[in-house]
Amino acid sequence: MSTAKGFTLIELLIVLVLIAVITGMAMLSMGTADPRDKQKFEAERLLKLLELSSQDAMVRGEVTGIEFYKQGYRFVGLKNHKWQVQDSDLLFKPREMPFLMTWTLSKNNMRIELPITPSFTPTPQIIIDPAGGMELFELSIQMQETNTTFRVSNTSDSGLIIKTEDQS
Repeated sequence: MSTAKGFTLIELLIVLVLIAVITGMAMLSMGTADPRDKQKFEAERLLKLLELSSQDAMVRGEVTGIEFYKQGYRFVGLKNHKWQVQDSDLLFKPREMPFLMTWTLSKNNMRIELPITPSFTPTPQIIIDPAGGMELFELSIQMQETNTTFRVSNTSDSGLIIKTEDQS
């Protein structure tokens, strides 16, 4: 009978897997330390959704809009001469702004006052026509913890773009 003391290979592998899982969870829970990353993510996501919405409007041949409010935004479609929330496609589901993030919307160099919550009857501030054309606008995304502003805009020269501005 062997009286050798120690751990079996299985026991060592289980410990290694547990250490890897705990380390992975710790890394995910830390997230990113830079709040600018959240701003950049929101700006890029909005830009891509606007591009997709423009393409979707062309494919469907329907007028689409985006309604912004202080806490988020939602995509709406014009059906039977009434704006209706697009909730059948999860890609264009309503989105909420992350905590401490704010934005301002301007069209024709005039700031548009955004409602606090979405209205009962959708009223989009940006319209996308069936040809994929979109109104010119600028949406500035700020975060309380940073001095950086990300600007998502549709310009007559470059189309949809993101600009970053540091205010130091």
